[in-house]
Amino acid sequence: MSSLRELGQDLIADGNWERALGVFSEAVKRQPADYRSRMLAAQCYEKLGERERAVTVLHACAEGLLKRDYLLSAIAACKQALPLAPKEKRIQETLVRIHARAAKATSGKASVPPPLPPENIYDGKVEADLMGLSGSDLSDTAITVLAAPDSGGQADSTARPPLPLFADLEREAFLDLVGLMGYRELNENDLICSEGEGGDTIFVLVAGKAQVSRRTAGQNKALAFLGGGSILGDISLLTGTTPSSTVTCVAPVEVFEIRRDHFNQLARAHPSVTPALAGFAQQRMARNLVSTSPIFAKVPVEKRSELFAQFEFKALKPGDGVIKEGEQVPGLFMVLAGELVVQKEDPSGGHISLGILREGDIAGEIALMKGLRATATVSATRKTAAAVLDRARFFELLRNYPEVATYLEALSEHRLKMIGEAMRPAEVLDADELVVE
Repeated sequence: MSSLRELGQDLIADGNWERALGVFSEAVKRQPADYRSRMLAAQCYEKLGERERAVTVLHACAEGLLKRDYLLSAIAACKQALPLAPKEKRIQETLVRIHARAAKATSGKASVPPPLPPENIYDGKVEADLMGLSGSDLSDTAITVLAAPDSGGQADSTARPPLPLFADLEREAFLDLVGLMGYRELNENDLICSEGEGGDTIFVLVAGKAQVSRRTAGQNKALAFLGGGSILGDISLLTGTTPSSTVTCVAPVEVFEIRRDHFNQLARAHPSVTPALAGFAQQRMARNLVSTSPIFAKVPVEKRSELFAQFEFKALKPGDGVIKEGEQVPGLFMVLAGELVVQKEDPSGGHISLGILREGDIAGEIALMKGLRATATVSATRKTAAAVLDRARFFELLRNYPEVATYLEALSEHRLKMIGEAMRPAEVLDADELVVE
């Protein structure tokens, strides 16, 4: 099947849409679950001026993908159909069923029963080799195959498949968002987002594979690989920070792009959108931190989310201070996104920079652990999202989890030593040592 699809793609590259339609249709006849070939065949119909049939094929794609619980790909099929027929009832009903499927286990999200699946018009029973047909014979025969249902596996109807972000929106907001957002197909080595640039777009990987990397010591360091269902940029969009890493395609990727102005437009029509996005992003920040932060590593897994819920979320602007040297520390600060700089007053005047705190780093533990006033000033260098655990809850944390206290005690000692080294005056040489014999 992959060789047929590659042949069809070569024909598309040459602009031979009719022959490509025959090849993709034959691929689907042999393997009805080849939804990539169905979508490419729909493109051929569109290029040949048969928009209605293109929509019919994309609708069949969406229904088959929904049946198998490939919900993001089902949305992608609907998204490609909408520009061809913006008011097509079949597509809207399928989107309603996709949303209801994703929200099935979420109270209040599927209160209205979704429409019933459409009746099958085409049975796909074709004996001829479609690659040998042309003109109206090809078009009429191909639609019988391409619009026929996939009789393959049925997903578990009792499970709730993941549909990140979309399932958190109300149904009407979800339908509007699908119409607004962008859809792109990217190639290997294409950039999805770059470290330190942008920050006003959420990317949802529909399918494919991408690599996450970050600039460290002048070199790009690979951190992770992402596949379909991954979301990027939601924290940056919510907090106004720039992306903290670069994401590059390592294979062909399909991606949805949801810009800030899309959410602004949605929020004007649907007031529930803003709190839904904020809640979604904060939950994701919580999951990231509870799985990576050394503090949470000392807490039992089942208690980590409960602990994070005790932190208060703070959005900081460049220059905003969270801790001031010599004053009482209000609590333990943790960087969620962005950057904090730690500085100490220099007795000779000015300030000495002690370091930069980034995602997952903490501040304020020295004063809290040692019972001191703040030993340094901590402030935001750019837009930053932080979480703070107030003093009372901090000391409750230490009482409940002695392992956390042991970790913070060791960290405090290490940082105090670093501060001492940073503040040590340069060695003064004896004048005799400057005399050259």
